[in-house]
Amino acid sequence: MEIKDIINRLGIVRNKANLSARELSLRIGMSISQIENGRITLSVEKLLDILEVCDCSLEKFFSEDFEGYDADIELLKIIKTIPSDKKNSLIEFLKK
Repeated sequence: MEIKDIINRLGIVRNKANLSARELSLRIGMSISQIENGRITLSVEKLLDILEVCDCSLEKFFSEDFEGYDADIELLKIIKTIPSDKKNSLIEFLKK
């Protein structure tokens, strides 16, 4: 993921948390607008602060399918409850 992708994803995460740039800036003590405009370099520490405030895990933030992440996690939980012998049947069904 390139820095422009990270900055874009930050805007998405902030919007999903229903936070204005100003409100998030006040919570983390740094200008989000300047980060989003590329004027300030984002440190890992500040990224973690932003994700904490926005209630977004690091794993979700960097996931390939950000929008589908929650559904993927739910599916994995369900799949883990399926008996092993049924999983193979399900795999064959899904391949068709």
